[in-house]
Amino acid sequence: MPSPRLAAALVGAALAGAAVAQTPAPAAAPAPAAAPASTAPAAAEKECGKPDPHPGRIASNEKKRGWEKEVIAWQACMKKIIGELEAKADAAVKVANGAVADSNATIAAYNGIVKELQAQAEAAK
Repeated sequence: MPSPRLAAALVGAALAGAAVAQTPAPAAAPAPAAAPASTAPAAAEKECGKPDPHPGRIASNEKKRGWEKEVIAWQACMKKIIGELEAKADAAVKVANGAVADSNATIAAYNGIVKELQAQAEAAK
């Protein structure tokens, strides 16, 4: 005659397997189409262009103002690109957090079933 612990373990494994088998697989979220991190600076440089070096302190005021306008335009372009990258990163973080929450819910359900079966096994003693 098998021991009560062995019987409880077998019943628990069977029920847990059935509970997991009945749980539908979570819908796969579409992966964000993000470029690899190594290409982001190259893409930013290609799109925004790098400003010319500072003309120097003996340059004319006209050249200095032209350079300042160029730097301001470059800065605005870089802020736009950084904002887009942050939006992609935020979306990826939300997807990851959703997956973690689903996993935690599944584990909590499993733990509830195990506690219930343990209580039943203790009551059967």
